[in-house]
Amino acid sequence: MAISVVIADDHRMFRQGLKAVLDEDSDIRVIGEAENGSQAVKLCGELRPDVVVLDVTMPEMSGIIATRLLKGLSDSTAVIILSMHVSETYVVEALKSGARGYVVKDSAVDELVFAIKAVHGGGTFLSPKAATVVVEKLVAGGAKEGKMVFDILSHREVEVLQLMCEGKSVKETAEILGLSPKTVDSHRANIMGKLDVRDVPSLVKFAIRMGVTEP
Repeated sequence: MAISVVIADDHRMFRQGLKAVLDEDSDIRVIGEAENGSQAVKLCGELRPDVVVLDVTMPEMSGIIATRLLKGLSDSTAVIILSMHVSETYVVEALKSGARGYVVKDSAVDELVFAIKAVHGGGTFLSPKAATVVVEKLVAGGAKEGKMVFDILSHREVEVLQLMCEGKSVKETAEILGLSPKTVDSHRANIMGKLDVRDVPSLVKFAIRMGVTEP
């Protein structure tokens, strides 16, 4: 039976090209596509794919947040992060969130195919560039470093933070997350208090540095 896969990326042409390539492999079948993290979580809940390939930076919900939610919903779907970013923040947080693979976008397509088959078989896979980042962190004693933003904020607060950085208003954020504007305001206050920042521009800079959103 073919490995069922869901692809999530906010660039439609990239998704379609990736689907076309993966469908050429008889062992893989793409059964769904999503354009943001929130949609990916919902789709995976409905389709229960063997593997989901998530872009790390997407509107409404990043791939890292989506990974955390997916691992909370089911252990049967293996997550692979596909990204152009190979910074320590992205790679380490993806793995801590439950991703089984991390593939860099400028890698050969064969690398993603191999990763899909590896994680479906219960293994893990890191692109060489991503593996180098992890090894360097271990050698440098990364476990002794301070907490990252994902350790400081709740899942909901990270979601609110990402939407704030995308320029969404309180009302828009409330509608996207299914919350009341008052609750969103409360989350915003908590976020700024926990991160010790006093204005939105400083918050955006912090979020970019921590890998919650991209410039």
